[in-house]
Amino acid sequence: MKLIVTFPAGSANDAAARIFADGLSKKWGKPVVVEGRPGAEGTIGVGAFVASQDDHTLLYTVAGSVTVAPLLIDHLNYDVDRDLVPIAATTAIVLTLAVTNDLPIRSIPDLIDVVRSNPGKYAWASGPSLPRYVFAAFLKRNDLAMNFVSYRDASQPQADLGEGRIQVLVTSLTASSSPVETGKAHFLAVINPTRAAALPELRTARELGHPELEIDGLAGIFAGTIMSKELRDRIAADVAAICQDPDARQKLEAAGHNVLGGTTDELKTGIVKQRAWLIEVTRIIDVKNAQ
Repeated sequence: MKLIVTFPAGSANDAAARIFADGLSKKWGKPVVVEGRPGAEGTIGVGAFVASQDDHTLLYTVAGSVTVAPLLIDHLNYDVDRDLVPIAATTAIVLTLAVTNDLPIRSIPDLIDVVRSNPGKYAWASGPSLPRYVFAAFLKRNDLAMNFVSYRDASQPQADLGEGRIQVLVTSLTASSSPVETGKAHFLAVINPTRAAALPELRTARELGHPELEIDGLAGIFAGTIMSKELRDRIAADVAAICQDPDARQKLEAAGHNVLGGTTDELKTGIVKQRAWLIEVTRIIDVKNAQ
């Protein structure tokens, strides 16, 4: 079996994909080969997966590859609803709102007040896609002006937050933890619907009264249309077992994930919810130019 992964090597989602590939390999007694095909909002990997057209290739990607890509790219060479068959939800990558310690910000209302008092003075950055949209829409909802900074290197935003060159970073826990650990920044909230297993005391944006900052970093495994339902159900059952395995859960949580139930319905429901959220967000911002 081959598992096409739409994330760069070393990323949190790539690490999760490899944990599941290892678990499936042990269950099946056969190697599960991980093939990284990152780039272009996941469309490179998804396109390679759809083109494979066989029953021994799986896709590991985030729900955004299904919900976001059609909004950004006018002519995809595949149909996300026709060509991708959800098998199992795996994890939700933990997403956080972090701010520099250079400013007197200890809450989301503090953030709003400081930015409102200094329009255009401060800068923010984010992980790609959903974290960027959620914060851009938050700024628009609150009539706030900040400067968006785009990066190619995922490590640079952490360094710039720590040095005060940007004031806000909205991204995954693993991509924002360094300046927090060194005491140069701190987290205001988790922006997932649930608290992070790795940071159980950090409240969610919804708990703090700001549900408009909420989004889920849902990831899962998909099959092609040629794979039988019987085989898909077997794979889903094996993924669910890995999600319940204490060793796998510990590794996934340490890598910055909340572990999900591994079910097909969970992945389908998450995609529906994310699409509804995106409909609302696209009424507020232009997702092709979110800043």
